[in-house]
Amino acid sequence: MQLDIDFTTGRLRSMADAVRQVINGYKKGYQFHGNQLHSDVSRIYPPAATMYTDTVQRAMRRHCRYAVKCINQNSSLYEKQ
Repeated sequence: MQLDIDFTTGRLRSMADAVRQVINGYKKGYQFHGNQLHSDVSRIYPPAATMYTDTVQRAMRRHCRYAVKCINQNSSLYEKQ
């Protein structure tokens, strides 16, 4: 599924900024896996490509706690609120 996100706006200072931008770009009710989040963040913040998926998910849980809900922890399935 292609996202309706304009990844070219603004300069990103950190991976946390990239995670916030990607999460805010997802539509309400959109379900995504951790690997998809990692690849979306890597597209707009290339240094994230060498990071573990867990590192990106940890930033999501830290900085976007109220914007996402965990659907299935074992398969790292999340839903945008």
